[in-house]
Amino acid sequence: MLEFDLSEPMNTFYYATQLPVMILKNGRIEQSLPENIVTARQLITGEPYLKIKYSPQEYNTAQYLSSEYKELFVVYVIDDTYLAAAGPFLTEPVRSGAIVNMIQDEKISIKLKPRLEEHYRNIKEISSQTYYYSGKLISMLFGAKNTAAIPESRPIGREVGFIQEYFQNTYKNREKMFTHPPFFLEKKIVNQIKICDMDGAMNTLREINLLNRAVLAKDPLRSLKNSIICSCAFFTRAVIDAGVFPDIAFTYSDTFIQQIEKMNSQTEVRNYEQEMLRQLIELTREKNSSKYSHPVFSALQYINNNLTQNLSLEEIAKHAYIHPNYLSSIFKKEVGCPMTDFIARRRIEESTYFVAYTDYEIADIASFYHFCNQSYYCTIFKRFLSVSPNEYRNSARPSC
Repeated sequence: MLEFDLSEPMNTFYYATQLPVMILKNGRIEQSLPENIVTARQLITGEPYLKIKYSPQEYNTAQYLSSEYKELFVVYVIDDTYLAAAGPFLTEPVRSGAIVNMIQDEKISIKLKPRLEEHYRNIKEISSQTYYYSGKLISMLFGAKNTAAIPESRPIGREVGFIQEYFQNTYKNREKMFTHPPFFLEKKIVNQIKICDMDGAMNTLREINLLNRAVLAKDPLRSLKNSIICSCAFFTRAVIDAGVFPDIAFTYSDTFIQQIEKMNSQTEVRNYEQEMLRQLIELTREKNSSKYSHPVFSALQYINNNLTQNLSLEEIAKHAYIHPNYLSSIFKKEVGCPMTDFIARRRIEESTYFVAYTDYEIADIASFYHFCNQSYYCTIFKRFLSVSPNEYRNSARPSC
């Protein structure tokens, strides 16, 4: 049992934000609003634990964290035993391709993919500002002075004051966002990224960095890392708008963030921001979509993001805002093969991971990638790779 009552701050946070909030004892969920909070870990393992890496000695401040399954949380350390946590939520959707990568990286059963897709569709998506200020609010509500053993000693209306301050600050910051110079500089650098203007983008980045950075953590290095990670997300969206396939761009982004987390000096982190920008502009040049018309590029983008979904010409054409017959004609002309062949090849290419590095049945892999049956999958696999799935699996594994 809890030694003190946390129902009031929980109620205040939940009903003010409509975001999930929970109290954890040694990692196990003790109380939550709503009552049944489901995380990806629970869905995969069935364990009632929230396992995210946080700093147990970091008191009196919110920690902004991500699980290994891309869910976001805000954690506040109450004492050596108890945590308050808000989440899970997202600041951008988790796409089908990201779920496939997650299944590969975390060795998750491919049979869980439909449930994971439903899980991520149901998680609330919030803005970066809301994510940040939810941390501010949870710090106010669950701070030591507000979780005393005798709740009655707290002044009536304290939580109301917190909520008012939270929304006042949110409003002020949103207001500043439309008048502060970086807003216009950000628009400028987006256009420079899209047209691959390396020199111009670097100059604009230097101009932005002459201004004061937002304080995103008490520790200066942690604050700077958080700021550069925000830049990474911003640059990534810009190159996607410029025509880079999302899965490729997000893979670059994940790699950059992993490198940032390993850095131990502010100088190293600052310099890396320019390196991220340089690499992403080079990627945009290499992957530029100019050789494809807009409808064909939209179709390619949709196909690559939905290889484990049911893909029909009509659905792809609808996404590309073009008649199916016309899309089929120009797709073959520009890509060099019929759309059905392109889809089949991409599915085979991606499925090779599961063939080589997992023990899943070939029939399950075929079903996962929407082949009508195992026999047809094996036929197409051999057509493109010149070996059967079993031969490919055996060749990928060392002999005893």
